[in-house]
Amino acid sequence: MRAVWAVFKRELALFFRSPIIYVIAFALMLLMGLVFSTIVASYSANNQSQFAQQLVTANNAVGDYMGLFTFLLFIFAPLLTMRLLAEEQREGTLEVLMTLPMNDWAFVIGKFLAVWAVFTFIELLTLIYVVLLTAMGVPTAGMVFSAYFGAWLYGGAVLALALVWSAVSEDQLVAAFLGAATILVLYLASSFSGLIGNTLGAGAADFMREVGLVVHYQARMLSGLLQAHDVIYFVLIMGISLFITTLIVGSRRWRSN
Repeated sequence: MRAVWAVFKRELALFFRSPIIYVIAFALMLLMGLVFSTIVASYSANNQSQFAQQLVTANNAVGDYMGLFTFLLFIFAPLLTMRLLAEEQREGTLEVLMTLPMNDWAFVIGKFLAVWAVFTFIELLTLIYVVLLTAMGVPTAGMVFSAYFGAWLYGGAVLALALVWSAVSEDQLVAAFLGAATILVLYLASSFSGLIGNTLGAGAADFMREVGLVVHYQARMLSGLLQAHDVIYFVLIMGISLFITTLIVGSRRWRSN
């Protein structure tokens, strides 16, 4: 655990000394702010004074802007992870770090936890929109928790996926592009389930639907429905992706020796 903590602290310090986190946070908040104002304006035009209507309006607004937040992660998650291993490889510092008394798993986990912590910081910034929503109506606590907890797991999953490509490529832009493409494919997988079903049958369609990110987060968690198998889905993506990343890092250590 000390090795994980050491890597975590090092990476977290590097993140907050780099302008990239502030640029990403600003860009995300700007985009979400523009869309949020549009959402609020559209709901306010039809807003009624009844409490039930205000509750539905606030819950729908949370679902809309958090759905946008998770969608945008196909761009921003790879930008956060692209340097973590790709830069180390390009500058030759990965081989130096691999000589330290730590196993590959601790090295990868430390880096992943650091970028997940940065993502958590950015996600918490969006709570300002929950506060602003109280002017229209207070969303239910269960809805807010499900949306934010689900987004936190979603973020961890897509960051872990993008980290695989940072381990594969020495070029940060290539790593970011491949990470974005992978996340986008998983995001759109559920949309193609019908087409797959027409070709390969209902079983293949169900499999494709469950593989996709959307059905687990936007179709369920954003509706306030928090189920164990959706949580397990995101944890599995994280576990498998980090396992693959560890194997790649381990192979580089073996070649350097």
